[in-house]
Amino acid sequence: MSASHCCVPRDMMDSLIPVHVGLMGHIDHGKTALARVLSEQVSTAGLDRHPQAQERGITIDLGFTMFVLENYLVTLVDSPGHADLIRSVVAGASIIDTAILAVAADEGPKIQTGEHLVVLSSMGIDSLVVAITKIDAAANDQIVQIEAKMRKIVADAGFKKVEYVRVSAHKNEGIDRLRKALLRVLVPRVRDVNGSLLIPIDHAFPVKGHGTVATGTIVRGRLAEGALVEIAPLGISSRVRSIETFSHNRSQASAGDRVGINIPEVDSTLISRGDYLCSPKSIPTSDCVHVHIHVNPLYNGRITKNLVVSAALGMPITTGQIIPFQVVGGRRVVVDSVEEPEFDAALALQKPVAVYAHARVLLVRTDLPPTQMRIIGSGIITEIPDSIMLQRRKVRTGKVQRVRGHDVLVEGLASSKKAAESLIGLRVRTRGGVDGIIRATFGTRGVVSVEFETPIEKNEEVDYERFVEETYSFGP
Repeated sequence: MSASHCCVPRDMMDSLIPVHVGLMGHIDHGKTALARVLSEQVSTAGLDRHPQAQERGITIDLGFTMFVLENYLVTLVDSPGHADLIRSVVAGASIIDTAILAVAADEGPKIQTGEHLVVLSSMGIDSLVVAITKIDAAANDQIVQIEAKMRKIVADAGFKKVEYVRVSAHKNEGIDRLRKALLRVLVPRVRDVNGSLLIPIDHAFPVKGHGTVATGTIVRGRLAEGALVEIAPLGISSRVRSIETFSHNRSQASAGDRVGINIPEVDSTLISRGDYLCSPKSIPTSDCVHVHIHVNPLYNGRITKNLVVSAALGMPITTGQIIPFQVVGGRRVVVDSVEEPEFDAALALQKPVAVYAHARVLLVRTDLPPTQMRIIGSGIITEIPDSIMLQRRKVRTGKVQRVRGHDVLVEGLASSKKAAESLIGLRVRTRGGVDGIIRATFGTRGVVSVEFETPIEKNEEVDYERFVEETYSFGP
C-alpha cells in the first residue's frame, strides 16, 4: 500500500504507546518548521502536500508525521494557522492527547492563538507545551516579555499542566528541551478498545493497484484485516484488505493507533473528512441533535434563535442553526435568545451527518472577521432525535372588565363563547403576579369568569399562557 519504509523497527513499533500531539499556532509562527525537525517520518497525508499549500507557502490542511519519544509513538497533527481554516484546526483537535502551541518570539500571541487555546480546552485537552519559536529573530528582552504574556494568557485559560520552551527550528536550538517538556505533560487519553469500532476519517485517496485508502485514528474499538466495516453516513460497506501504521503492515490495530486502511470496494471520491469508518449499523445518521453548551466567556456576540454556526460534532463539521430552549414543567420551550453561561439547544443541520451521543460539540461563527473571537462555546450531544419538536410559548392578554369579590369577569382571552369554553379550568395570572383559575364563560363574546386567590382591581391586565408544539429544521 505504500512505497516508503518506516524508520522504526516493527518489533519496536508494536511495543510503543500511540499518542497524538496537536501542533497549533498563528500563521507563520513556525509550526511546520517545528514539525520537520521533530519528525522521523511523514505520512501520506503529510506536511504541506496540498498543491495550494505549496503554492502559498502555508499549511492549509491537517498534516500527519511521526516520531518516537521514549516509549511513545507520537503522531504529530500539524493544524493550519490561517484564520480562514479554523474548521481544520477543530477537526485536528478532536483526536489529540495534548498539544504544542507555537508562538513566534518576534510577533507574540495573536487572535488565532487565543482561538486555538479555546479549541483545545473545549475538546477536553488540559495539558500543553507553549513553544516560543523563532528566538533567533528576537532580542532576549522581547522573548522574556512574550513568554510572560503567554504565561498570563494560558493561566487564565485553566490548563492543568503547562510547560514553556524557547526554540529555534532554523538553528535546531531547544528541540531536545521541547521533547523533554512534551514528556512531562503527555498523558494519553483512556480509550475504549472493547467498544464498537469508530475511526473518524481525515483523508481518503486512491492508490494505484490497491484502490481506496482511508486514513484516521482509531478512537474506539479494534480493527482487523478482513473485517467488514461501514462508511457512515454513506452506508457503504467494504472488507478491509490491509492495514498500515506509518508504512508498517499490520494484521490488526486498536484504539489510539494511527492507521491507513485499504478498502478497495469504496470510491474515494465519495468519502469526506468527518465520515466515520465504523462497525456496520453502529452510528446513526441525523440532520438534528440536542446539545448542552457552555458559552465561551471570550465570545462577545449574541446567541439568538436560528443563528447560523459552523458545528463540529466530533470530527464531522457542518453548518447548522441554533434553536435554544429551556425545560419548563417538563416541556422544551423555545427561547429567542441566550444570556446564561450555559444553555440547552437543538441544532438543525444543513445536511445529515454521522453522530453519536456524548460526542463533543464546538460552535463557531465563521461569518465573523478573524479579528473577533469566533468560538461561541462547546459542550456535548445529549440526544439524537428523529426530528426537532419543541414547544413555543404563546401569551394572550385580557383585561378585567368587572370585579365582584373573588369573582372577576375578564375580556380578551378568547374571541367567542366556544373558544372561552375550552379555557375553563386553566390558570391565568395578572401582571401583578396574582394567580387565578377560569371557572366559567359569560355571555357570547368570549368573556370568562375567573376566581383569583386575592382581590384585584378593575382594568388590570391578565395573561393566559399556552404552549404550541412546532417542528424545526434548517432554513429560513
